[in-house]
Amino acid sequence: MWIAVLHHAIEDAKGNTRSAEKSPSTVEGVQRDALIWIFHDQSTAGNSFHAICDLLDLDPDQARQRLRRVPAIRRGLHRTRLDVGQGEG
Repeated sequence: MWIAVLHHAIEDAKGNTRSAEKSPSTVEGVQRDALIWIFHDQSTAGNSFHAICDLLDLDPDQARQRLRRVPAIRRGLHRTRLDVGQGEG
């Protein structure tokens, strides 16, 4: 189940949607929420990015660095200004 959660969050972070009925502003909001969850949430609660990576035996910082290289995610971080102060990874 946690793999599916992580996969869904990554797709949302790339701006991919599962429904053509979503408005562009809704898609941007979902993308922004996913980007915040992945890159800016430092929580270790059971449903946090960090905790899920730990459950899946992934290094969360290394995962973030790799995700930052995905063009759609880079564009999303730039467009939402969530890349301010972030390295290129």
